[in-house]
Amino acid sequence: MSSPGSPPLLAARFRRIALVILMGVATTTVQATQPIPAFADVKAAARPSVAVLLARDGTPLTERRVDPHVRRLEWVALSSFSPALKDALLAAEDKRFFEHSGVDWRAFVGSLWHNLWYDRKRGASTLSMQLAGLLDPELALGRGGMPRRSLGQKWDQALAAQALEARWTKEQILEAYLNLAPFRGDLQGVHAAARALFGKSPTELGRAESLILAVLLRGPNARPEHVAQRACVLAERINAPAACAPAQRLAASLDRQHTGPRWELAPHAGRLLLATQHPGERLRSTLDAELQQSLTAALKRLGVPEAAAVLVDNASGEVLAYVGAPEPALPDQAQLLRGVGNLLQPFAYGVAIERRQITAATPLEESLGNHAPTSPDDRLWVSARSALADGLAEPAQVVVRLAGDVLAERLRLADIEPPRSGLPDLNLMQLAGLYRALASGGQWLAPHLALLPERPQRRLLRAEAGFIVGDILALRDADGTLQPFALRQYVPDGRETLLAAFSERYTLALWAAGSRALPAQAAGLGLDYLRALHRNQPAQRPLAPPGVVSTLVVFEPTIENARREWFIRGTETERVAVVPRNPARILYPIGGGIVDATGLADDRSFRVHFEAARAPAGSWWRLDGERLAAGNGNGGNGSNGASGRLAWRPVAGRHLLELVSADGVVLDSVSFAVRGPGEEASKPADQQPHH
Repeated sequence: MSSPGSPPLLAARFRRIALVILMGVATTTVQATQPIPAFADVKAAARPSVAVLLARDGTPLTERRVDPHVRRLEWVALSSFSPALKDALLAAEDKRFFEHSGVDWRAFVGSLWHNLWYDRKRGASTLSMQLAGLLDPELALGRGGMPRRSLGQKWDQALAAQALEARWTKEQILEAYLNLAPFRGDLQGVHAAARALFGKSPTELGRAESLILAVLLRGPNARPEHVAQRACVLAERINAPAACAPAQRLAASLDRQHTGPRWELAPHAGRLLLATQHPGERLRSTLDAELQQSLTAALKRLGVPEAAAVLVDNASGEVLAYVGAPEPALPDQAQLLRGVGNLLQPFAYGVAIERRQITAATPLEESLGNHAPTSPDDRLWVSARSALADGLAEPAQVVVRLAGDVLAERLRLADIEPPRSGLPDLNLMQLAGLYRALASGGQWLAPHLALLPERPQRRLLRAEAGFIVGDILALRDADGTLQPFALRQYVPDGRETLLAAFSERYTLALWAAGSRALPAQAAGLGLDYLRALHRNQPAQRPLAPPGVVSTLVVFEPTIENARREWFIRGTETERVAVVPRNPARILYPIGGGIVDATGLADDRSFRVHFEAARAPAGSWWRLDGERLAAGNGNGGNGSNGASGRLAWRPVAGRHLLELVSADGVVLDSVSFAVRGPGEEASKPADQQPHH
């Protein structure tokens, strides 16, 4: 068997070298004419695989990967890479980088000679040659089915590298290589690799991390123990043996990558806005980073995973904070449609007030079941203000019927389509938009997360009606003084709460579910959050619009205390008379009837009983202008007052009987005739009772 140095074998080797050179020359013309891209074009084309959501001031809030094929982050300038990384890279890949013009011919020829004589191949690609392969896939992967790292490919890379160095500076080549080089898995560029493998930025890379990255360039997916071994060899080469042990520890955790996003302050808003963005997009939103952080912290203080909140700027309709859940991994609860119960009542009242069907002082009937009255009929009625402030169901039903289809039309102006029956379900954005209109003179504008050109608003309520409703919803201090904050809350089952609160500057919509104590806790948290927003600029009570007047109102009877009340001009009143739907009535005698008193002939103690239904306490009877009472000389032996019953000795003739309230108001009256012994009484002309 011939030795490697025998003449026949040497001749064969040299023939192969000559053949390779001829093949390279044959392909030189083709590769040399390939255009070299400009550095600026390469940098612009290397888009990150993520899209980033920015706050209104440009602060990154959250990122979302939108390119599933590669993990690449923002381009990093050469000056931002750590010196340790650049030293390790040049020592491992191209120690004469700043001396050659694209090809290290000494290493190149040595590599050819080594590869001809030995089966274990050795590369000699400079950084410029490797970058040429990254810029041109044909150079990286071979042409015409040729294997990778073929001699022909090496020659083409050498030519491309020389052309690259003729157009680019050394610094540009090194910067591009560090940003485009492939690392473990789908990582591309040092920025992505440093973040995923070590949780660091390129500037923060130390000696151990730099060794790992440098040796990964030759074997990106090598086993961790092989990476550790090569890193230690490189550490000896650069005279830094102390970095071997830290590099070994880092190599052991190479496959436990940090794949989470760098920023996750507004993850649910990011899912909404970044889903359709392209790689590298940086979308500026309406969110305020500080408010986003404070609202997230506030929801976390509730201590429940089921919570969400939206904060809207009243002036612009921009969403300043959007928290879909306390934790990023939880689903977005702010977008879920929910029954809103009494939270739509204010808009029904607003429509009815605007249409002058009611005022804030209009009495509305309320069931006794919601009260514990000492004088029942006095508590059958409440003003519209009290009914709305307390969220009473029965008055609200009356007002909703009064508003009718107009309420549905107004909701459609807010892009809410009501169902054929009942009220619509809303998400937090829709709810915040509605209540922002109450705080903004009745003008509705859709809450929006993206910065948009100014859009026209839609009038949901007239300013006068919106002001009155907002005044009704405003909170009061212990002494009754109005606060500059309004809050409306719906608690469907005791453990879940949905609320809307606003000041003149902000509107907050919040949902949470948890313990029985949660509704009160959430209401307190919502108000505390709004107050904190006004710590530098105290909230102000809104000014009444020109079409609103204030008048002192007295209720008769006194279902509520006298007070100053707001009215749309032209609807004001100073006295509100309450006329019950089911008033007190005289049951007997019947109006227009005849009372038979012939029994007096045989029984001088014969009596007729006056009877009434729903006679209020203190009421009394009046017959023909004179007050009757038990034991008044007419032989009465019945009781008077709330029982509505009185025994009366009949007197032949025509009579007018009245039931009178304690304050002298005639509640009912009847005209009747009495036929005595031996008399024929004619039927009265007035056949109907007087009311």
